[in-house]
Amino acid sequence: MAVTGSDARTAAPSSLLIAQLARGTRRRIEEAVAPLGLRPRELLALQHLRERGSSAQQMLVESLGIDATNLVGVLNSLEDADLIRRRRDRADRRRAIIELSTKGEQVLAKLDRALREIDDEMLATLTASQREALSGLLAQAVENIHADCAQPSDEGC
Repeated sequence: MAVTGSDARTAAPSSLLIAQLARGTRRRIEEAVAPLGLRPRELLALQHLRERGSSAQQMLVESLGIDATNLVGVLNSLEDADLIRRRRDRADRRRAIIELSTKGEQVLAKLDRALREIDDEMLATLTASQREALSGLLAQAVENIHADCAQPSDEGC
C-alpha cells in the first residue's frame, strides 16, 4: 500500500521534514529582514548579543559557527548600520568586544514582531501547547547541535 498525504509526511525522517521547514522559514526570514538591509546571519548575531550581552569577537565565531573572516564582514555590516558597537577590551587591547547598540535593540524589537508573524503563519495548524512543545524540542535539538560543533563553517553550526 502506498503512503500518501499526511501519512507520507509522518513516515519521512524528521531531518528531512526539518530541512523542508527550514527552507520555507529561511525564505520568510530573508523577506522580513531585507527591508532593514539585513541578512539572516546578521539577525543571528544580533540575537546572540541580545541574549548573552557583550561578547568577545572570538566568542561570536565559536557561538555562531561562522568563520572569523565571514564574521568580520557580518560585524562590519552591522557596525556600518549602527546596530552594534565594537570596542577594545581594556585587559587585552588585541581583543574586540562587540555590543548591541540602542538602534540594534530597536531593530530587534521590530524583527521580533515579524518573526512572531512568521511563526503564526507557519504554525497556524498547531495549538498553543503544541507550539510550546515544538519550541522546546527544537531548542533542545539546536543546543545538541551546538554541543557537537567542532569546526566553524560558513553556514553556521
